[in-house]
Amino acid sequence: MYHGILIDQEFINPSFPETFKVFAKKQDDDWRIYGIEVEDSEIGKVINEVKKAMKQGTWYAHFYKKDKMWVVFKDATFQVRPEESTWNPIIEYGQKIGIPEEQLSFWPNRFQDERHYFLVS
Repeated sequence: MYHGILIDQEFINPSFPETFKVFAKKQDDDWRIYGIEVEDSEIGKVINEVKKAMKQGTWYAHFYKKDKMWVVFKDATFQVRPEESTWNPIIEYGQKIGIPEEQLSFWPNRFQDERHYFLVS
């Protein structure tokens, strides 16, 4: 099972994240942030759906489980580990398309961090 973090404003249709099994959500200013569940066998299909539904620009989503993490942009996808030391290609790509480095944070990226993330605004 993967978990993913989606933001309503990154999609052409802001209700797109609600088409998945939502395990948590929170409001952060004008953004609604969703935690979703994705079966292992569905991750490729879901990544393609997310890319298709995502607005062009400086948006991304990420999916994670144990030692795997996928970071999905409209025009690129990266598979890395949750450890920050593996993120250099993603950071470089994100900066190339105009995302400031401080916004290229893929947290939560472990199931045990979700409780804190979704309870703290």
